[in-house]
Amino acid sequence: MKKFCVITNKSKDSSFETTKKIETLITSYGGSCVLLGDPLNGVLNSAPENSKGFDPEHASVLSDCECVIVLGGDGTILETSRAIGEMEIPMVGINLGTLGFMSCIEKSRIDYAIKELVEDNFTIENRMLLKVTSSSGNKKSTCLALNDVTVTRSGLSRLIKTDVLVNGQAVGSYSGDGCLVSTPTGSTGYNLSAGGPIVTPEAKLMCITPICPHTFNSRTIVVSGDDKVRIVIGEKKKLQDTESFATIDGQMAVRLGSGDYIDVEQAETVAKFIRLPGQSYFNVLNLKLNG
Repeated sequence: MKKFCVITNKSKDSSFETTKKIETLITSYGGSCVLLGDPLNGVLNSAPENSKGFDPEHASVLSDCECVIVLGGDGTILETSRAIGEMEIPMVGINLGTLGFMSCIEKSRIDYAIKELVEDNFTIENRMLLKVTSSSGNKKSTCLALNDVTVTRSGLSRLIKTDVLVNGQAVGSYSGDGCLVSTPTGSTGYNLSAGGPIVTPEAKLMCITPICPHTFNSRTIVVSGDDKVRIVIGEKKKLQDTESFATIDGQMAVRLGSGDYIDVEQAETVAKFIRLPGQSYFNVLNLKLNG
């Protein structure tokens, strides 16, 4: 690889010291490097109804890149993955936060990482993305998700009822705090906290997990990546506000009411993650679970 784009979360590298170091390393190996600003501060478009990501100027820059290097944490990776999802540009994360699960290159190994990248010494993992379509009244919006989409009650709501359908067939109704659909990449996030299973990231499936259900027999349902999931907000009860939110990757929210729903299916595009030699998903998993 010779053509790189570096996306920096300015709150993690406010002086751009690490960003400039990476640029210097890339050029020293004969490569080229384009720097983009903070994806959490205007470079990326996070509006669900217009989720193409970058504006035309930035999209043009990215179209000529072979690799996107993301500086920040897992949140920055999530934001970037949605923005470049349709471009399918391979990306790698350099962790400037706490333990990074997706941003798996530590700051101390930047020199090694850049050398491996320019010498094409890596593998590429294809990660499943979700296409999430929310329908609220006559309004529809569509966006991509790398981790998950959750349907949860709004601030002062009590229980909400969510009706889950797979390929048009009723699967179950859950009363509780809500329900989520996660990818394998997102299985170690909210899904895990809600009692769902851990899934290796290159699998093609979805986990449907109720959130704090008020029954003892509600469990995660695992479906194929070819299935289509619908979550419908149940009818409100007397004197109960059942407004809820669909939240994509914990970063974008769409307000829903009784009778509204979200459709979730595998996106046509994938997120391409670069893995360097010696990196192991299970090593990182072990650190997260036992650290």
